Amino acid sequence: MRRTVSCLRVLLSVLVGVATVLPSHASTLDSARDALSERYGLSRIDIQNPRTEGYTANRGVVLLLRADGVPAKKLRVVQTNTKSPRFHVRDYAPVEVAPDGRLAGTPGDFMLPKGTRLVVLDLKVEKDRVRLFTHTLVRVLLADGPAVYGCTEFVFRADPDLLARGDVAALQDQIDRVLRREDAA
Repeated sequence: MRRTVSCLRVLLSVLVGVATVLPSHASTLDSARDALSERYGLSRIDIQNPRTEGYTANRGVVLLLRADGVPAKKLRVVQTNTKSPRFHVRDYAPVEVAPDGRLAGTPGDFMLPKGTRLVVLDLKVEKDRVRLFTHTLVRVLLADGPAVYGCTEFVFRADPDLLARGDVAALQDQIDRVLRREDAA
């Protein structure tokens, strides 16, 4: 009986310890996300009207691409029937950005040139990375077809200790090497 009570006390201590550590870690990631969302203000695109599909309806911060030949996928929108709303497929060309600024991406539908203006549609902060889901501000003219909007997901790898400490300045420096705010250029 004493052994059972002792085991229960140990288990209770562990649970209390985990319960206090997890919220603090989550709150650090949340505060990093809030700070980055403020710096890279999110935008919203129009997808309900086929004629203005992809147009940036609510513009946040405009970013300038500082690398050449970054992959992008064409904006894709689906609608199940004529009465249902239209949805952005959220099919992004993933681009991994190492802490030293090196880019590694999988092939997309086309490549974005240096200087392309982008807006951020979503931003996610995870324990070891920051993900920016971007959309070209204007249509990109393709050599073999009509101009289209492009979608790229930038994945910035980060030291988990950096994110746990909430060192947003170091993350901003890493992001600014690839995507610079237009108002800072």
